[in-house]
Amino acid sequence: MIIAIASPGGGAGKTIVANNLALLRARAGRKVMLVDTDPRAASCAWCSELAAAGVQPRFAARAITGRALLDELELLRVRYNDIVIDTEGRDTAESRAALIAARLAVVPVTPEQVDLASQYKLIARLNSARMFNPGLRVLFVLVGGADAPSDEERAAVRAYVARVMSATLASTVIHGAAPADMDALYREVFNH
Repeated sequence: MIIAIASPGGGAGKTIVANNLALLRARAGRKVMLVDTDPRAASCAWCSELAAAGVQPRFAARAITGRALLDELELLRVRYNDIVIDTEGRDTAESRAALIAARLAVVPVTPEQVDLASQYKLIARLNSARMFNPGLRVLFVLVGGADAPSDEERAAVRAYVARVMSATLASTVIHGAAPADMDALYREVFNH
């Protein structure tokens, strides 16, 4: 299964979600590849830090940029059960290719990021990917601070999610990298 983690910009926890989904999937006994298309390669650096610290299970991570992403994904699909892609936060050829190849797009979003005027590009990118990949499932995940999001913030995020064809809002709310939140999101993403 290919999962693309996309976001409307920085600060939503995209890389944290990608890293933790890959780690939890590897802990479930799956052979996992974490692909990093973000030029900062934060996911690859994190994976290297885990390996250096001896954290188990180990899983592969690789930075792939440029137009070779789709070809590389075809090769990796044969060798790995699951591929988690940490996409770049902006509209690039790589982020579009990741969405076209994915079975699921997970989109962490904060209540502050649901301004339609500034986030229209992400909505357009997701809707465009669905034209090439009609089976793409889009799951938005609300990322909150220390406090639970207010009813107004939840309503604003639901209205934002409704702008994307066949998208749903996860019942899990992420508060940083809290293990319980990541476990709940993992179960929701992989329908456990």
